[in-house]
Amino acid sequence: MPEAPEEFALRVAGGVAAGAPEIAESPFEEVPEEAPLEIEGEQGEDPALAFRRTLGMFATGVTIITTRVADRVHGMTANAFMSVSLRPPLVLISVDKRARMNSLLRDGVRFGVSVLADDQRELSDRFAGRAVQDAAEARFTEVHDTPLVEGALAGLVARVERSYWGGDHSLFLGRVEYARWGGGRPLLFHGGKYERLPGEDPNPGAED
Repeated sequence: MPEAPEEFALRVAGGVAAGAPEIAESPFEEVPEEAPLEIEGEQGEDPALAFRRTLGMFATGVTIITTRVADRVHGMTANAFMSVSLRPPLVLISVDKRARMNSLLRDGVRFGVSVLADDQRELSDRFAGRAVQDAAEARFTEVHDTPLVEGALAGLVARVERSYWGGDHSLFLGRVEYARWGGGRPLLFHGGKYERLPGEDPNPGAED
């Protein structure tokens, strides 16, 4: 079995669930047949790796997805997040089926989305399973019994409305119940590495 993508691994201690990703059963009965993928890359390169590199050319922000189970906070780093609708307010997240988060999200379950600032790279690495020496512990605020990362540029709390088959991922459509935003620079991800916006703070007068 191929190794789970780093951005979906979960290896965080100190109030956050830790341990190996769990493989959750898929709720989907009808799975489309696989079709061949034509992709240009280096000779002999794994097509899946070439496809991932292609997708990596799309610059994104970085989020931490969180949910609470009893007295424990579970979280993961993800850049597969998008807005879907303003009326009603809907967002979509994509979660690797081998990630623990996949087994926790079900219809009606709330999850948080924290959009990271460019000075929160260590948090991104920690929630992606990459060791960060002497990194500060993650701090959260609770909204609708859902943890959101303190200091993030924006935070959303959503409740899962639907879940969909997404190949080796599951797609969770969430209806947003709470949203907030503040000023600062976003943490960006492009070509497999972090990037940042040039110039001055794009929102110097905004308040959290």
